Amino acid sequence: MSLTRNHNSNQYCDLCKYRWGQNKNGWDLRAMTPAVWKVQSETPLRKAQVRFYCQPCADDVQNWPDGTFYSLKEQLEDAINDFAGREKLNVELP
Repeated sequence: MSLTRNHNSNQYCDLCKYRWGQNKNGWDLRAMTPAVWKVQSETPLRKAQVRFYCQPCADDVQNWPDGTFYSLKEQLEDAINDFAGREKLNVELP
């Protein structure tokens, strides 16, 4: 699992695409927000699952409704630890 900066200017935010979608003329302009972050996860059921986020959407997924801040990095680390625990793996993060 990894969290990296996205350098492809033609890659759009997945949440914006989901929120704003397409119309009869193609993508809604709000859905064409360039992605800043690339999150890649891999599990036995999902090989190389990649999600892209613009900064406002990354802020949304990190700031929870109850006021808790749960960073993308922490979310990835917890997912790795949870998966490693379920699969009884000995995983050491760098």
